[in-house]
Amino acid sequence: MSNLTAAQVLHQVDTLLPNQYGDDQKRRWLTQAEGFVIREILHGCAGTEDVPVPDMLGGGDTMLVPAPYDELYRHYVESQIHYANGEMDRCNNAATAWNNGLLTYRDFYFRTHRPIGVKALRLT
Repeated sequence: MSNLTAAQVLHQVDTLLPNQYGDDQKRRWLTQAEGFVIREILHGCAGTEDVPVPDMLGGGDTMLVPAPYDELYRHYVESQIHYANGEMDRCNNAATAWNNGLLTYRDFYFRTHRPIGVKALRLT
């Protein structure tokens, strides 16, 4: 199964949470989410220090996080929509889901990749 595209994430968001925001704004939020994934997770592992943050407005379309962890993108965009609408309870719920998804993916990624500076054996 291939990774989600930005268009698929936005379709999910628009289907589950009808909103007044345009694709450009939602793609900016996706770029922010992808930036968090890259800077907080990928840049912490050997061999991925130079992964650039794709610009979802400028043609970057395939998201980096694979299934089943890719739901975190939807939660991030939903939290930004709720925040912009002033719906703080819904924003907090979506932000909690985003944080949980990001931490779950981080744990998976660090279990399967060698963090920078780690020289110990990985026992499986």
